Amino acid sequence: MTLSDQFIEIGERIAKTGIHLKDALSVIDMTFEDQINRLEASSPYEAFSGLSKLIDRTVRGVKIERFRPEDNRRHFHTLEIHTAEGENLGYLNMLYLKRFVPCYYLVYVEVMPSFRGFGLGSRILNSFMEYLNERKAVGLLDNIVPYEESTYEIYTKLGWKALTNFIGNDIPDEWQNYMVFIPDSVQSHNFKNHLIRILFNLKKKKSVIDMHDNEDMVKRTIAEFRSVYRTLLQLFNEELASGTSNPLMSFMFTRLVTKLIGFHRRISTLIGYTGGESLEQICLIDSIRNLYIQPYSLWNLDEEDAGIWGDERTLRSLPGRLKENPTSFIEGLPFYKRPYLHNCLENREARTLQPLKISDLLDFGFDPTRLKEFNHEGVDYIFERISPLFFSSLVKQRTFLKKVEKFISGLRVRGAVVKVNPILLIFRDRGNVYVLRKKVPGVHSQEALDQIKTVPYLKEMNRGIGIDRAMISTINDIRDILKKKFHSAFKQEIEELTYFVPWDIENNIPRVHVHVSEITLGVIWIA
Repeated sequence: MTLSDQFIEIGERIAKTGIHLKDALSVIDMTFEDQINRLEASSPYEAFSGLSKLIDRTVRGVKIERFRPEDNRRHFHTLEIHTAEGENLGYLNMLYLKRFVPCYYLVYVEVMPSFRGFGLGSRILNSFMEYLNERKAVGLLDNIVPYEESTYEIYTKLGWKALTNFIGNDIPDEWQNYMVFIPDSVQSHNFKNHLIRILFNLKKKKSVIDMHDNEDMVKRTIAEFRSVYRTLLQLFNEELASGTSNPLMSFMFTRLVTKLIGFHRRISTLIGYTGGESLEQICLIDSIRNLYIQPYSLWNLDEEDAGIWGDERTLRSLPGRLKENPTSFIEGLPFYKRPYLHNCLENREARTLQPLKISDLLDFGFDPTRLKEFNHEGVDYIFERISPLFFSSLVKQRTFLKKVEKFISGLRVRGAVVKVNPILLIFRDRGNVYVLRKKVPGVHSQEALDQIKTVPYLKEMNRGIGIDRAMISTINDIRDILKKKFHSAFKQEIEELTYFVPWDIENNIPRVHVHVSEITLGVIWIA
């Protein structure tokens, strides 16, 4: 079956069960996000029976409502985009800064992915600006939208101006992206001094703002996960009642769980997150926990642009079975024995992984199927499964890594030799994208830091010699060197680089050089 066939089946199930539009779109976005974006259509939802027309009709009936701050949130205000049925499609958070001159700082604006591109972002911003005019207050925001994105100019088109227009170009880097809106109702002749004082005051409140914003985000995201889970139970009610399953059902529940555990890992580092809105609120029933996982796509588009890109010499040497059927070959390879996996196996009575169930993913806290080991002609490789959404950026990254490799030849940073582990090949097949690299005797820097912080004997070792500080300082210095060399032309590529540090995977211990005065890493790999 093709991907289009699967979408038709999902659309029919949605219609049959009478699921609300927002719930249906949330399920599709969360489980098929990187698949629907491959569809070359004016709306990716055209493949799902009647959804595009229903979206248009819903958008025409929305209205913007304002909510005053709750008692425990002090000056935080919210604008929300509501459908005629009262469902929330987006929101805008703002903070009132009452000193010097009345001012509202736009903390965050978000529109549900399915409803982007219909002008709802502009509508809620216009409502915000009308509110500023009524309150005779200045608007302030930090434009974090990347320059290359189509929405970058959304604020300038609505009348917002760069902060530099008011206080000059000599401003700190942290203020470079700030923009200001001054409504007609505001009359003042000393905006420069007022804005500078507001910004310094805002800087003091930034950690509190981030904390409240993180609390909001976590609460909303958990609510969305719960909604998607309930909707999936409705969609596959017949299978659950009969005790059966199919690849589509397994794929969609697996996607939900991998997104859930990925979110769980991210929120642990958020400012102000205490676990108050716990993910344990989402309790999966036993029949779902015992479901065998389906972590990769089995379905082609009707006219998919499948292929292999990269090093021709490496490609020619590969087995024919791999080139003819990449997905089947790669997914049949053994898991990469990374530290995360090593720790999980230590806690399992049976030291085996195949086949995995949903409950295994929840116990592990990560998806071990994304990385596979491949030995060919005496060389060890790693295959990584990547979201198809990042295909074009992977192609750019491969080109950029070649530039980096030429530049860093012979470079040492804090005693570590800097090397590049290039992307050898990129495979696209059956809705999946795989990256092939050589295996290096190291692990991802974030995984290394996680091990140092959580494994008891590594925590003790780190406490004595400060391995984490050596890793972070070395990587930060490399990143600064690359930024200085390549400037803003490759800003996005530099931010997307990953770093691998030397590691004894078998014994789960970092490989570092301990000197009298410092700790150094023998090598750092950029990937």
